[in-house]
Amino acid sequence: MTMKKYLTSLIAIHNVNGQLGKWPGPIIEANSFEEADEWCKKNTQYLFVEQEVMDIKANEDNTSTLN
Repeated sequence: MTMKKYLTSLIAIHNVNGQLGKWPGPIIEANSFEEADEWCKKNTQYLFVEQEVMDIKANEDNTSTLN
């Protein structure tokens, strides 16, 4: 079974302007959203899972398909 890819994010206070912001984290691989969420909680405690990353492939005629 191919592992899925999940986009992660983190929320932190910006070091220059002092405002709360959201930044992208690493893309992680897991079998499910729940497994990705557990990995974040166990290994970082500051990352959270945003969504599954979908592959977009261009066809020869410059149209796209989601895979």
